[in-house]
Amino acid sequence: MKAAMVAVQTGRKIMSQFIAPNELYGMNEQELRALRGRIMADLRSMGQSVFLNPHIYASLENIDAAIQRLQQQPKPRGPKPPGF
Repeated sequence: MKAAMVAVQTGRKIMSQFIAPNELYGMNEQELRALRGRIMADLRSMGQSVFLNPHIYASLENIDAAIQRLQQQPKPRGPKPPGF
């Protein structure tokens, strides 16, 4: 299972986990943005900064890269109407 999902299911804080790029494959943009939001909320609740926690900063960079990768994929097009 993905580290983020395990953290949510067990009730642990997500920010204690390093999230590697291979753990983000298979997640859609909405899930990635929600994961990023949960990490940022954990930071705010603990009164910490992203820049003081290198593993959190790296995890957020991995999430941002995954979001960029999804946005760069070509969008599926609908069927073409018949030409006359």
